[in-house]
Amino acid sequence: MNLFELPQKTSRCYNKNEPGEAADDAFLPRVRNENGTIMQGGNHEKNNHYFVCVLLVIGLVACGESGGENPSPNGYKRPENPTMDTSFEAKSSVLVAYFSKTGTTSAVAETIAEYLGADLFEIERKEPYPDAYTPTTEEAEEEKEANARPELAVYLPDEVMAEYDTILLGFPIWWHTAPMAVLSFLNYYDLSGKTVITFCTSGGSAISESTEDIRDNTNASVIEGQRFGKTDTADIENWLDRLSLRTETPEEPSSPASQWGDVLVVYFSASGRTEAVAREIADAAGGDLFELVPIDPYTSADLNYSDEDSRVSREYREESLRDVALTDVTVENWEEYETVLIGYPIWWGIAAWPVNGFVEANDFTGKTVIPFCTSASSGLGESGALLEEAAGTGNWLEGVRFRSGASASDVRAWWEGLAPDAE
Repeated sequence: MNLFELPQKTSRCYNKNEPGEAADDAFLPRVRNENGTIMQGGNHEKNNHYFVCVLLVIGLVACGESGGENPSPNGYKRPENPTMDTSFEAKSSVLVAYFSKTGTTSAVAETIAEYLGADLFEIERKEPYPDAYTPTTEEAEEEKEANARPELAVYLPDEVMAEYDTILLGFPIWWHTAPMAVLSFLNYYDLSGKTVITFCTSGGSAISESTEDIRDNTNASVIEGQRFGKTDTADIENWLDRLSLRTETPEEPSSPASQWGDVLVVYFSASGRTEAVAREIADAAGGDLFELVPIDPYTSADLNYSDEDSRVSREYREESLRDVALTDVTVENWEEYETVLIGYPIWWGIAAWPVNGFVEANDFTGKTVIPFCTSASSGLGESGALLEEAAGTGNWLEGVRFRSGASASDVRAWWEGLAPDAE
């Protein structure tokens, strides 16, 4: 009798973020014969006559899987003579611990730790997983089926773990749950009285698939967190803000903030990226925020630059359509601000035109104006110069472009490095 296995990416119901990077043939049907040998590919013609039927049945079962099959082993014992990182020091009450095979989860974890000022620890298996995709998936599946707890490459001492109140635990979703190395980490420590907040990376599987196993492997209080399909700094920081874990207020920059006087950060944001940068600048400068909101807001369809009939495409072709009415262009106590930063995304090499109405409606006499933009590839270009021309007043500085997904530290470092007499 032949036993068929669904490859993880042949069904929409199956996990789309398995370990490693797959070659094309990794997604072909895999067949395990009566000897236990896995045959991969489409040259096993004698099996094809009933493969479709089995595929449909197993596909339905796969859609119903949701983890919860790997509770803490009875009689768990710590590894003998584990390697300890005795140089690790707890410098925060928050620890970001993560397991990452391809670097995706690592990137999210680093963003979280940087934003919170938290400590960072990588969970690594003592015996590394294979580099190749298919052997890794097979080894991960075997560990899951055996409910194994692989030994880790290094552990944190108990006295270090005792310093943390909150642990953000990150991992990819493998076979509908967290990798077994993550459960090894949880089993090793007594986390009673602590809070574990999960986050995962996955192209399709929900984080809820791992939650039951996480709770079954620790005595900490577990809060189900968020799945990230990619490293989107704005999404990550918005999630962290909702968790209210930034207990310490960053120190006010001693010289730049005071030397710039009262600061106002004005911005238009179509996707949230410019807003994230604007908020970080306002936080670093101790300034106020003023958002430019179109009366007729842009939708996702409006912002589809590849569609010739989308709103932005039509506005780009016909300059007369770029006069975008805003809900408000009048800033309360405008005369009190000495420095105004104006932020926007780059659209076709220039500032997104919704900012034009604000610039043209206000008098910048006696103010220092600093433009900034967000863009995946385009530079600031002549966008600042065109806005300066439209304003006709004010001392306009050159400005800066931030890449999409710019980190909080990048933004803060730029602001703190500015000098008031910069040209």
